[in-house]
Amino acid sequence: MTARRRTKKKPPEKKGKEILVNVGPAETRVVVLESGKMIDFFMERKSLEHYAGSIYKGKVTAIVPGIEAAFVDIGMEKNGFLHVGDVVDKTAVLKEMLADEDEPDFHAKRKPTPKIENILKKGEEIMVQVVKESIGTKGPRLTTYISIPGRYVVLTPHDKNTGISRRITEKDERKRIRDIIRDVALPEKSGCIVRTVAENRTKEELRNELKYLANLWERVKSRADRQNSPVTVYEEYGIVLRMIRDNFTEDVTQLIVDSKEEYGRIIKFLKAFMPALRRKVKLYTGLTPLFEKHNLDKKVDEIFERKVSLKSGGYLIIEQTEGVVVIDVNTGRFTGKKSLEETAFKTNVEAAEEIPTQLMLRDIGGIVIIDFIDMDQKGHRDKTYHALQNKLHNDKARISLRDISQFGVVEMTRQRMRKSVEGTSHVECPYCGGKGMIKSVETIAIEVARRIDKLLTRSDKKLKHITVRMHPDINAILVSDQARVLRDIQRKYRCKIDLKEDSSLHIEDFVIDEH
Repeated sequence: MTARRRTKKKPPEKKGKEILVNVGPAETRVVVLESGKMIDFFMERKSLEHYAGSIYKGKVTAIVPGIEAAFVDIGMEKNGFLHVGDVVDKTAVLKEMLADEDEPDFHAKRKPTPKIENILKKGEEIMVQVVKESIGTKGPRLTTYISIPGRYVVLTPHDKNTGISRRITEKDERKRIRDIIRDVALPEKSGCIVRTVAENRTKEELRNELKYLANLWERVKSRADRQNSPVTVYEEYGIVLRMIRDNFTEDVTQLIVDSKEEYGRIIKFLKAFMPALRRKVKLYTGLTPLFEKHNLDKKVDEIFERKVSLKSGGYLIIEQTEGVVVIDVNTGRFTGKKSLEETAFKTNVEAAEEIPTQLMLRDIGGIVIIDFIDMDQKGHRDKTYHALQNKLHNDKARISLRDISQFGVVEMTRQRMRKSVEGTSHVECPYCGGKGMIKSVETIAIEVARRIDKLLTRSDKKLKHITVRMHPDINAILVSDQARVLRDIQRKYRCKIDLKEDSSLHIEDFVIDEH
């Protein structure tokens, strides 16, 4: 009798990094997955301007010596804020503009800062770039030190220095890159910063991009010379192309997009800058909506929840205010098998690994206070802190982190470039006097349009007429701002859509009746 050889079961293959792009009637959503877990989320609405990185020719409207700043009209509702440090201090400006890079490996010598009134005059026309979008009552933050990002390098037209990301560690590779940069004729008084993804790129790739950025800068200057302020002279890419430029690397296994038009735009962009990655782009044409097929709608909704569950039964509570974000760690139903100390330690480590993901998903910026569960052993506190520190290395935003205190509290700051995801899509709740948050009327109107589109896509029978009942505030948005979206849906499915006001409904609720 021969013994049967046991064959080991192959472990399930881990999915690599994937990018999914959903282009809806009124907004575009992008999700980054790693091994099936959502690690990043981007959202852009067609009705809202996104202008961080864009360059303007503006006019100085006011000089305020008391705060060493000027206000500049760049053609927006709020004038831009230009601090004296963003006019003369190169090091500070470079740190602002390179949010997705380590600090470059050079240090500009600081010179004494002159007075703002000695540099700028009221009525003067200047070229500025937005480094932070308007947040709350504040206008956009500006700088006069322009930087134009590419895939591999960032051109700095007003700084001759050449910097290389510290994440490129091999001395020979750093020397090779420096030699390539040195051979390229950059515009006068211009320099560049080499990004991490430039590592092992060919001489031709780096030189071609530098030449492209140099020509782009010449076109920007020419446009500024020909036109009167205020005027946009360079517009930053939209969310999809910006995400592809900065995040679509060789470790991404596939990028799936559900819009034929956006697919064509992506392929055209990749053909010019990253032709080898075109094969990884796929157009999704299935009847089931892309995010629904991958169970992402629920995960996206969870981004706006205060409570975040952890694997062992513990949970986080995330409270956002205008000035600070507080994250509280709780054991919940997890009791552990040993001591209270071990239970606290395991929960804290899980929290330390989850918190950086939540910061990126929610695009939280500013001051963040993390209140871990009390731990008596210093070794446990140190391991919790290092777990948090290691996970934060994946975050491209600039972060400052303080050591964990005796009471398990960690203070940190995370660079804020624009409104958080919650700030973009939610408003203070009028029903609770501002103590909580509900979805904005525009968000709900977009959900109504998306639900109608999904219903008509998946319906077995060809619906000719539907009625939607909703709160009067939502109806007002759908018949004004979103009227074009509904007309497009009606034309696409040849279905009549009637909108009915129902003040008895909660503002977030709506009912669709089929006829």
